[in-house]
Amino acid sequence: MELRALPFTLQPKRKSLWKHLLGAILIAALGVAAVYWQFAPLVGWALLVLGGLLTPLAVVQLLPGAASLTLDQVGFHVTGLYLRTTYRWDEIEEFGVYYPNPKNKMVGFNFLPGRRTKSLIMQKSREELGYEAGLGDIYGHSHDEFAEMMNAYRISQTEPPRP
Repeated sequence: MELRALPFTLQPKRKSLWKHLLGAILIAALGVAAVYWQFAPLVGWALLVLGGLLTPLAVVQLLPGAASLTLDQVGFHVTGLYLRTTYRWDEIEEFGVYYPNPKNKMVGFNFLPGRRTKSLIMQKSREELGYEAGLGDIYGHSHDEFAEMMNAYRISQTEPPRP
């Protein structure tokens, strides 16, 4: 696999962001229908509130700069809803693919022992799924290809060059 020069930024595919927005609108619409026709008012209100909260979040994710993954020499930076989280290459043990449920794949990663405080959720996730954290998007790659790429960058930035 040929690695691009660092730093660079990957953007999520617009199609997936639009799917999130349409899904949020559909949840709200189902809630409206359930309340209006009174076939499940309590569930309808719950769906309406959930859709009402998710829809603006999905709209914000569509705005420029709201979502991205930046890789550089130090690590990678995940941006969502304009909030940026940084992970250093030297604190990551591995990247891999896992199934949070039977139909979906995700790219996950584990931290090296002692590098980050591991929450109860991270510990449980590693026990159940094999990975402590996950990347929510694959930025146009296949899951396996994306995990392989992230491992290649991790290795290139943490291991000394071979003579």
